[in-house]
Amino acid sequence: MLCLSSNQAQQILDSLRGNNEAVIFLDLGLTSDSIELQRNSAVFPDGQKLKIEQIMTIAEDPGIAYSINNNQIERLMWFDDQTNKFYKLRGTETWPALEISGILMHRIKATDPKSDAEHKVAMISPVSGRVLDTCFGLGYTATFAAGRASEVTTIECDPNVVALASRNPYSRQCFENPRIRLIEGDVTEIIQRFENGCFDRIIHDPPTLAVAGDLYGDKFYTELFRVLRAGGVMFHYTGQPGSRHRNVDLPTRVSQRLSAIGFTKVSKRPSALGVIAKKPQK
Repeated sequence: MLCLSSNQAQQILDSLRGNNEAVIFLDLGLTSDSIELQRNSAVFPDGQKLKIEQIMTIAEDPGIAYSINNNQIERLMWFDDQTNKFYKLRGTETWPALEISGILMHRIKATDPKSDAEHKVAMISPVSGRVLDTCFGLGYTATFAAGRASEVTTIECDPNVVALASRNPYSRQCFENPRIRLIEGDVTEIIQRFENGCFDRIIHDPPTLAVAGDLYGDKFYTELFRVLRAGGVMFHYTGQPGSRHRNVDLPTRVSQRLSAIGFTKVSKRPSALGVIAKKPQK
């Protein structure tokens, strides 16, 4: 299954003028390949064919990723009646972002989803051993962590998010890399199954406090402390909600809570909008 965004669709439209073949970036810019250009259509490497009207539809719809399946296009967005939420794979200049009911789950201002994920993984450097990625999202942090870790366990509570990731070319490794173990379910329940000290590094990148308050609570922080090995390092993404208008300093509040739980060397990392904490050696 191929994916296109408006940028790639516009490249195809520009190439249709007088050409029989063109090299186009496919799968949201992940790969490049030759496509056959016909008078009113384009034939892709896998044999699928789109009419010019379909390509124009994608080109005129910026910010949305489209899948191509059986010569048909489908917007990668939908509403789920059970969760009462709207899910969208939002195209960016690099890797796409996840948007849920209008709320972006990835940073796109002054950075991009790819660079942000790389930065978060760098916060737990040197990455080694077993890594816990508490909130899967589109699996970008899990993907980068798996490049160095022996195993990455990542958890996602929403099947819709997993479904979007399964159609996102940049999430492909999460379903193919044997070093990545994706568990679907509530992380507050699943974490209780893990043994004491079984993870060398933790990346805790939860949704906002307003959406997932239990992931900022002492009970969950105690579980994070328990499953982290002595001497292990955790990065906790907090963002800066309310810092400008409500004078709320969430990174400081989180730092204080983590210290009270038992973490040491707790320090804020403004560049990554989060907090680093270490479990003391025995």
